[in-house]
Amino acid sequence: ARGEGRGDRSADARGEGRGGDRAGGRDGRPTGPRGEGRGRKRDEAAAEPGRTQRIGHGEGRTGSGEPGGSGRPPRRGSARPSKPALPEDKPRLPREVHRDLRGATKPEELPDVMRAYGAAGDALAAGDAGRAVELLAWAKTVAARSVAVREALGIALYLLGEYPAAHSELLAYRRLSGRHDQNHLLADCARAGGRPDRVAEYVTEMERAGAPPDRVVEGLIVLAGSRADGGDVDAALAVLDRAGLDPEHVEPWHPRLWYTAADLYERRGDKDRARDYFEAITSTTDDFLDVDERIAALDR
Repeated sequence: ARGEGRGDRSADARGEGRGGDRAGGRDGRPTGPRGEGRGRKRDEAAAEPGRTQRIGHGEGRTGSGEPGGSGRPPRRGSARPSKPALPEDKPRLPREVHRDLRGATKPEELPDVMRAYGAAGDALAAGDAGRAVELLAWAKTVAARSVAVREALGIALYLLGEYPAAHSELLAYRRLSGRHDQNHLLADCARAGGRPDRVAEYVTEMERAGAPPDRVVEGLIVLAGSRADGGDVDAALAVLDRAGLDPEHVEPWHPRLWYTAADLYERRGDKDRARDYFEAITSTTDDFLDVDERIAALDR
């Protein structure tokens, strides 16, 4: 297994939530059994992709706020997307991205592909996943073998809630790059499609491949949600144990992990354990989702 925890790689776009108990909060993260990420602005400010950073880089997150814009993924059999309006300025992109785009694009198309990629990053940073899809769907037509374009398009589609299309693009990204660092998104797409077997496979793959730990935790949250979807709360809690529910050192992902565990314990009827995990969140961060309301509800 190749180590994928490269310091500057991270994309875990987590996307617009499907309702009910599905994963995928509007802060761009897969959510657990009751969608604890829903409706929340990213507290770590969304990886700020755009002109100076590869889309999907940062600390394992992309996108914040409501997806928007008129862009939609081209449907199968539809005409090739026309070139969208592009900014005049040439973006500043990381060397890795520039090298990738240059290797996948004809020289005469490269400047516009770079502009499209940079503008897509700006759109994602502004919460406009639709505009990002419009830009990246065109970029794909002239740079189909670009790892950066396929990854970014998959992320943008995920944020729009276009899960089958996102799944297809992220599989292409994995095939072209050999990386498993977007498997948490593949797992969430599989969960949306009612494929719990694939959810488990994707998460196991990323664990074995040494994907960044924040991504692995997101994958485990998705897997726990999938187990809970099937009514097996104990199995869901066992999955969360693999992520380290009681760590010696608290990491940025622990409040989300604890929220998911608290929700599951409450569902199982263990209010004391649920309160313990909710209170662990309040001891490390302020105003995390609806934790205060959930604790108050346990006391009623």
